[in-house]
Amino acid sequence: MSAKASSDASNQNQTVTVTPGSDAAATVARVYHVILALLGTSAMAISLYNGATRPEMGDFPNGWVFELSYFTIWSNIFVLIVNWSLFANPRRDDKIFRWLRLTSLVMIVITGLVYAIVLAPSASVCGTGYFTNTVFHYIVPWATLLGFLLFGPRPRLTWDLLWKCLAIPILWLIYTILRGLLMVTPPGDRCSSDPAEQVLGQPQNWYPYPFINPDYADGAPSALIPGLTAPGYAGIAINIVGVIALGLIFSTIFIGIDRGLSKGEKPAHLD
Repeated sequence: MSAKASSDASNQNQTVTVTPGSDAAATVARVYHVILALLGTSAMAISLYNGATRPEMGDFPNGWVFELSYFTIWSNIFVLIVNWSLFANPRRDDKIFRWLRLTSLVMIVITGLVYAIVLAPSASVCGTGYFTNTVFHYIVPWATLLGFLLFGPRPRLTWDLLWKCLAIPILWLIYTILRGLLMVTPPGDRCSSDPAEQVLGQPQNWYPYPFINPDYADGAPSALIPGLTAPGYAGIAINIVGVIALGLIFSTIFIGIDRGLSKGEKPAHLD
């Protein structure tokens, strides 16, 4: 191999980082990510502790199964992985990180939007739930988006990730629907004013959200898209198509932002 070819191959494998550029910017990014990581970790620890110890959740391990069935928890776990990773190396760049970055961004922004628009009006919150709910649904989603805009790292996102970032949301949907078909004892709601709702329910099909529950209201799930609903699993299918479309829209936007803020640089080629 000629010296020029060797140099070109070496340059292709080098990380290209526009943001954070200076060491000072990397330090600020590291502080930002660790604060967000500590908040998320504390909320996750409280949530898992509650799931393992509260009788209305069925204690351990049933309570953990319930807690880990929520898309909110899945999305926050992925964000935690990314934040701790960026604390360790605010300029990280590899194929796994690129996928994790876009996947976590899409998942957490969907979490924040769906909660605020669809779920928050009927949410029942009390005790430590005020903290975990605020962190999971308000702070982490929008602080993650802000961190992406301010600190990157970029350029990192490539167009081949457009569909790949939907793998985990689709896996969660499959798990949730299959699990809902099983007869389970739904968790109680300790924040409810009705004592009958504060204890474990009777065995039935259980779904963590009304928009994927085929029997939520008069034999139909709640509508994610206003005016678009149908009975049973047809209604769920409509909601799933809406979520996938939303995921594609956000992934396209985030890749576009990554390119637009990268001053003309493209992500380094990774073998």
